[in-house]
Amino acid sequence: MNILFATEYYEPFTPGGTPWSLRLLAGELARRGERVAIVTPNYGAPAREDVDGIAVFRFPFWRTLRPGSSLAPVRDHVNPLFHLLFARALVRTARRFGADVLHAQEKHALVGTYLAGRWLRRPVFLSLRDFGLICPITTCLLTHRHVPAGCGSIKLQRDCAGEFLDRYVEGGPWRRARVRVSLALLYLDARLKTALVKRVASITTVSQSVLDIYARAGRIVEERATVVYNLAPGPPTTSALTRQATLAGFGLPDRPLVLDVGKRSPGKGFADLIEAARELSARVPEACVVVVGDGRAGDAAQVGDNVRLLGSRPHADVEALYTLADVVVHPAVWPEPFSRVPLEAAAFVRPVIGTRIGGTPEAVEHEVTGLLVERHDPRALAQAIERLLGDAALRRDLGRRAAESVKRKFGAERVVPELLAVYRGAKGD
Repeated sequence: MNILFATEYYEPFTPGGTPWSLRLLAGELARRGERVAIVTPNYGAPAREDVDGIAVFRFPFWRTLRPGSSLAPVRDHVNPLFHLLFARALVRTARRFGADVLHAQEKHALVGTYLAGRWLRRPVFLSLRDFGLICPITTCLLTHRHVPAGCGSIKLQRDCAGEFLDRYVEGGPWRRARVRVSLALLYLDARLKTALVKRVASITTVSQSVLDIYARAGRIVEERATVVYNLAPGPPTTSALTRQATLAGFGLPDRPLVLDVGKRSPGKGFADLIEAARELSARVPEACVVVVGDGRAGDAAQVGDNVRLLGSRPHADVEALYTLADVVVHPAVWPEPFSRVPLEAAAFVRPVIGTRIGGTPEAVEHEVTGLLVERHDPRALAQAIERLLGDAALRRDLGRRAAESVKRKFGAERVVPELLAVYRGAKGD
């Protein structure tokens, strides 16, 4: 089968987990004899390149980004010209490549992929990896498990936008007014894209939680969606550096390390983690909490002496930090669609303490492969960290079972056939 993926970002532009997940998936499909190519905007890289043996076609785009975690403004990806450029690039590549299916990996790739599929008369598939086609902010999910009834543009501005501005937006009244206008346009964009969602051949979601939330919100028909999990990473590469040298490279002390990988945002539970770290400092004063990810400039003023903020780091650095960690935490308070953190931690045989929300309970089984606590409960999080730091045997057992479980549930032997079955089912093969 010739599979053409469409994605907003791909190597070397990696602002989220999608490029990493797609890179792993494309490689495994190719190893099983499928032909794979990727079409993505060109933010400043070669127009045509092979990445791990996969052909990557980058179409001309007006935005230049630095390699790594840089993001283009959202307005770029809701621009009609962006959709037309994407569609043209997909049509040209699909003809040259002989594509059997076109698969939009993210919401903003949907319009261009749909137009190309209609032109070529090829089936179009969509992966739902976030909640952006329900609402551009979904602040309701910080406290609810599903989108409340009556969600709409008026409710967005009346009940949700204010909280979003207070939590995430810095600036004066003019800045807040501009953001409100942007939210109104993004909500309209999401509703227009929802009309296309109903016309694609099939939908895949990265977790059962995502499927449930979309179905409860009335944005998808549950019977037309299938859960296809992100692929787990392979065995990590072994670093030649010693623990002492690796610690020194990051400026970290040789103490028990608790690692958090993710943006320092309300949804990721940063405030809860800092509160848990304060409590942990009294219980386990030698422990050091290490946070990797972007955040506000003023975050450093909130943390205590037992917390280190390392900012955004290349993936190789994150892997090195997993080798140093005694415990990995994932304290999200909103329903994470499906974080890569539990999968990556398991690859390094590290136990994860997560929250009972979103896709995390699908990856972490309480008391078997890790520990789960309720969201918005810093005390329970601190107690769970203390428990694992004080019990090396439990850490080893949980980490070992996590590695076995992730390989079985999220390994290529399961994920790749499930995706191919979706393609073949929609094509009637």
